[in-house]
Amino acid sequence: MNVLDQWLHYVDTEEVLPLFDTLELEYKVPKLEGVEWDDHSELIQSVCRDNNLSSLRHLTSSDGLKGVLDLLQNLNKRSRLRDVFCHVLALEASSSLSCAKQQIASALLHYLPHAAYLTVVFFQSQTWKMHKSAIEADLVALAPMIAKGLILSSNELGGFVRQPFAILLRELKHISLQNFAELVELITLTICTSEAALDLLMDVLEPETSRLLVGRPTATRQFTSSLFGIALDHIDEAADSNRPEQESIQLTLEDYKDGYTIVKSLLRIDSEMSSSMKVGDHFRMTATNSPQNDPVARPFSMDALVLNAEPGAVTFRCLHTPPVYFDQCAWSVVQCGSFVTSKTSFDSVMTFYTEREACCRIYASLLGLPSEEQIDLHHVALPIIQDPSLNASQNDALTASTKHPLTLIWGPPGTGKTHTICVILTQLLQALPKSRFLVTAPTHNAVDNMLRRFVNDTKARLSGTIPVRVSTQVCQVPTLFTL
Repeated sequence: MNVLDQWLHYVDTEEVLPLFDTLELEYKVPKLEGVEWDDHSELIQSVCRDNNLSSLRHLTSSDGLKGVLDLLQNLNKRSRLRDVFCHVLALEASSSLSCAKQQIASALLHYLPHAAYLTVVFFQSQTWKMHKSAIEADLVALAPMIAKGLILSSNELGGFVRQPFAILLRELKHISLQNFAELVELITLTICTSEAALDLLMDVLEPETSRLLVGRPTATRQFTSSLFGIALDHIDEAADSNRPEQESIQLTLEDYKDGYTIVKSLLRIDSEMSSSMKVGDHFRMTATNSPQNDPVARPFSMDALVLNAEPGAVTFRCLHTPPVYFDQCAWSVVQCGSFVTSKTSFDSVMTFYTEREACCRIYASLLGLPSEEQIDLHHVALPIIQDPSLNASQNDALTASTKHPLTLIWGPPGTGKTHTICVILTQLLQALPKSRFLVTAPTHNAVDNMLRRFVNDTKARLSGTIPVRVSTQVCQVPTLFTL
């Protein structure tokens, strides 16, 4: 009876004990105080430890400059790094350096991918103006990495990223379609709000596309608008499905691949995350607490995609470069939805606009471009039969589909597009009983929707056609993460 009384006491209590406790592990960030100065050169000691910028005058090579910048970057001493960067620019402009001037200009440009927030400082300097013609080709190769660095820092720097991003694009001569698409994908995955994404996409990127992208103006406009539409759809979806997980995780280094860090986390077998995580899911991870030696610092946050998921373990590809202490702290996780459909759409748009007629025979027709090749309809005359189940605009769509080799039917949700397509398909089957027709869509759900509507339609059943549902193995997505 005593045991029963105790059991009833705990049943009646209102206290809720969490199944998974939030981890808050103690960790430290690198600080100047912890540096083993004997392992570094006199120049690095003088500049980084003693803040003696005048010693930069004795630079003899770009390697010495890089050593100073790397140490300050690793210690997250951005203010001092900026001071060093600006001082070297001033020394170079006044011809006060011991080493070759163009060598230093090139070294500073090559360092921008690691410290993209210095973009404005560099491109507004006399050094850039003086050596632009000599190192402009390097900028074309480095610009995608500099832009990537700016995008990845946008959630930390906020609206201050806009100006350097615009200046970078203005100084750039051109960018490949592939690099442009990769930047849009990165914005899609790492910008938290639609407003910030719209600012970068529409106010900064879009005005420069006609100059930066080589190709037919109509095609480049369609290319960029298609990418932007996919990007904003995922960003909105991520905002709507922004669901914090109840548990926190720890990360360990797995690999480095294609410029990204691959990390792994072991999960409890009874964890909800262990069963719900899928390949291609987009997650945002934030350190659960500030570092022990910097309690007012903002916890580091990074975005990641699931590369592999199985019971008890998950592997991520980090879009941001994780801090050196990432395996010493715990991470809270926010689910931002699946990126599979968006990635497939991005890849399809990229293939369509780079391979053009080779991958799509009706490429020119879709873009409204003149084409030497016409689609051969074998002079088939299709009857136009107005359907009483359709309204006026839907019957217009039916008529257009029987008159033209390519017809685009557009309408917001709930306007009867699926029913209209079903009627069109039924009439085509009646007019061309020996033909076969392919119905496809970007999602399996859309195909299933159309199939259900068709098999339940009385006139469709009278045609005697037995539809065949063809599916792919969606659990395998081998080319999902080729950013």
